[in-house]
Amino acid sequence: MASNLGADRLIYFTAGVSLVFMMYSVVRHATALFDSEPQESRNILGMVEDNANLRYILDTVAESDLEEERWKGVTTLQLLTRSESNRTTLVESGALEVLVGVLKDPKNREKSHRYAAVSICELISGSDTRRRQVVEYGILEPLTRFLVKVEPANELQYWSLMVVHQLTACEGLHAELIRFGLVRTLAEMSRLSFGNANMPKICLQSLVRLIVIMDDDDDVRWYLTELLDFDIVPLIATYIRSDDLELVYWTIGLMHEYAIKGVALDHFKEMRGLCRSMNVLLAADEIYISRLVLRTLKFMILQDTAFQLQALNVGIGLRLPKCLASKDDEVKYWALSVAHEFIQHPQWRHQFIESRAFAQVINIGLLIMSRKPLKTATEILPAKEYIVDILVTMWGSDANLDEILRTRGLTEATCVFLQMEKMAGDLSKNRLAVVMAEAAKTSDIFFRT
Repeated sequence: MASNLGADRLIYFTAGVSLVFMMYSVVRHATALFDSEPQESRNILGMVEDNANLRYILDTVAESDLEEERWKGVTTLQLLTRSESNRTTLVESGALEVLVGVLKDPKNREKSHRYAAVSICELISGSDTRRRQVVEYGILEPLTRFLVKVEPANELQYWSLMVVHQLTACEGLHAELIRFGLVRTLAEMSRLSFGNANMPKICLQSLVRLIVIMDDDDDVRWYLTELLDFDIVPLIATYIRSDDLELVYWTIGLMHEYAIKGVALDHFKEMRGLCRSMNVLLAADEIYISRLVLRTLKFMILQDTAFQLQALNVGIGLRLPKCLASKDDEVKYWALSVAHEFIQHPQWRHQFIESRAFAQVINIGLLIMSRKPLKTATEILPAKEYIVDILVTMWGSDANLDEILRTRGLTEATCVFLQMEKMAGDLSKNRLAVVMAEAAKTSDIFFRT
């Protein structure tokens, strides 16, 4: 009986070792197999899905004293994770904990760490539950260790970053990720990975995800201030001019956080060519970028006459008519808020009328009065308040009054204004008096129009 048992164990062991070596061979030629013999590859993967075989591979990776055996086991698991149909089985069999253990063990070779990171990235994609699991298993310590290496970025760093990127997609993990210092780490990686096509935008997206979810404004300002030590402003100045719109989006996203929190605004305003870059981005007519650019611009030009003029001088005012006519309510609202600042400059009012930006403001007012308010996620003032202020300013402009009176839609503009003022009640009586006084001065022209 004992002899038979020993023989059985020997058979199982021999079969397992043979399987591992066979799978290692498959890994070395994985690309060729997937391209030229997909059916054979699927058959091999099916063999490993057998619970006994999979258990053997996982135990080898977790328990073998031989580094070579552990590496072969990891390469097998990495191949298995490529197939989405295998992932649930792998997770249920405990693959995540085993793979995190690979990352935590400094005795494993770099390729083992890399394959483990790739596998984890595949397994946790789209699942907050699995993302929480790997954090519970202690993945953050090895990830931060791999990311802060001083040598040029390598594949292990890239895949470690990809895992972090997956983890930042789970809001419930943000506090833990921040506690582990990943804000600083991602800022450092953004700087060190300069020249790599993907790493900067992955860093910035992960960084923005962590910052925007913070509840305490003081904490946000503290971290944004700390990032200045990593030369984040020159980095943003470079990335904002990139041809990669995804990189530009996340770059603007980070600058937007600085703008709305009022941190280091002077640093950004001193960036050479910032307004020109914003003008180019608005010309690209990408809604998701226009939203961020206009929001960022609004907070940067607020109560800053010099910067308002700088923005006007590069032609941003000429982009507003198109933004005001956008089908996207967020773009309309923030374009309206920017126009509200620009209209304070008399030299722009003629262009404001001639470019039909004024006419678009009237159209928005008419929509609001017909009970079709702009749908925006956030706002500083209600859109109607901006419209009322713009109309008051335009009516009070002696230099532009004749031009306004010749503007098509004057009747509609006046109706919109009067109805809005009536809705506003006592608070706007003074503003109403200003308009009526201007109308009285030119009553003959007004009533002939």
